[in-house]
Amino acid sequence: MNAVVRGMPVRRELPLPEGAISYLEWEADAPDKTPLHFAHANGFNGMTYQRILSGLGDAFHVRAWDARGHGATTLPADPTKHRNWYVYRDDLIQMAEDFVKASGKKIILAGHSLGGAASVMAAAARPDLVRGLVLIDPVMIPSSARYIMMVLQWLGMHSNPLADGAERRRAVFADRKTIVDRYTGRGAFRTWPREFVEDYVEGGTRIREDGQVELLCAPAWEAANFRAQRQNITQAVRNLQVPFALLYAEHGSTCRARFPILLKRRDPAAHVMQVPGSTHFLPMEFPALVIDEVRAFRDRLEREGR
Repeated sequence: MNAVVRGMPVRRELPLPEGAISYLEWEADAPDKTPLHFAHANGFNGMTYQRILSGLGDAFHVRAWDARGHGATTLPADPTKHRNWYVYRDDLIQMAEDFVKASGKKIILAGHSLGGAASVMAAAARPDLVRGLVLIDPVMIPSSARYIMMVLQWLGMHSNPLADGAERRRAVFADRKTIVDRYTGRGAFRTWPREFVEDYVEGGTRIREDGQVELLCAPAWEAANFRAQRQNITQAVRNLQVPFALLYAEHGSTCRARFPILLKRRDPAAHVMQVPGSTHFLPMEFPALVIDEVRAFRDRLEREGR
């Protein structure tokens, strides 16, 4: 069942020397509410999750960015120079600094997939900004597997089906409805309700001068993210000092087997749950569960006086 949409967000920008981070904001005029930032998956955008985030507006002051190379954000994104995800960590730290300044409070970082990994790395680097983490099937690859993949890539012996598929993705369509019709019920969108696909397309496309519609996340950048795996997520987990909650998929999870255990060691009180019947796209499959998890995590922090 889909979450109830209580209010539409306002789009804002965080200006930086090399461009601007575009983000959506809900309930900015509510100083008593809990500040929450949500970071999306590779190839997506903040609007993709608006049916979840709008459902949190009664209790949370929400921001959701378009990461570098995605959505309306204008920071440089050159796939030929992309080697790791530390750039997302650093961008997210700048977002967190601005949010803390605006709210006067530490913030909760939530994220799906790439967004979850970036949130862990940002929290590990700057615990002074972060109250806690809500992680939704974050990308966590053991160092051993990462090194093997890098060596095989260097030797030309390893293909990356996710990257190869992203690179072949069609980028220009006649209109947005054509994209929604093409994606709904197919491929990565197979388990998505149509309205989530509509939100993804709304936040992730632009209308060109010729009237056609183009994806804002270039296929080459999406592919580069799948290949750029030189970040050390294991070290970030070991350095983690903030509480967290974790939901991860039953089928095709990107949170590899050892990481739920490693994370639990960092926060023995954490709620760690493999969601039955879910895939990597569990926010779209179980939006109400994600909303409940965020609320439960906030309640835990309140009980513990954090």
